[in-house]
Amino acid sequence: MHMPRIPAPAGRVPATLAAATAIILASVLAAGDRAAATAGAPVPAAAIARLTAMARHAAAINGDPAPAWITAVLTTRAKALTSATPGDYIPGSGRVTVFLITMCGHFTATGAPRPPGAKAPSGRYLSLVIDATTFQGLDFGIGPKPPPVPPATLGPVTHLTSRGH
Repeated sequence: MHMPRIPAPAGRVPATLAAATAIILASVLAAGDRAAATAGAPVPAAAIARLTAMARHAAAINGDPAPAWITAVLTTRAKALTSATPGDYIPGSGRVTVFLITMCGHFTATGAPRPPGAKAPSGRYLSLVIDATTFQGLDFGIGPKPPPVPPATLGPVTHLTSRGH
């Protein structure tokens, strides 16, 4: 499902972080190595604090402020959708670089749109697809089972946080 924008908590993230990440990604692309800017590249160090804050915020508003683990992978939106929201297809998404954040906890998406009287989606796994240039939330997935496409198959996994850390 497509998600509303998740703002970073005020005062916790440098305002220039998105620009720095965009410059890093642009320099990789300018070097002619598009694959390195997607599934083959690690999450840039400059993005980790912001992604961690966004993940913790999303976890908290979905009922679990302390998930067991949170990971991030730099990939394309098309590949991220296979993990976060299987079956979704968005034309042109293979050219959009994103961060796929995946976490394990106990989540209920009370703010998710649903038919009148339907229960809020819930599950142990929550996935977020975040635009790597703008840090805007693009897609959101929640379910009881691990993602059908493990994030580790999409690129190097960065562990953002875990319970007690």
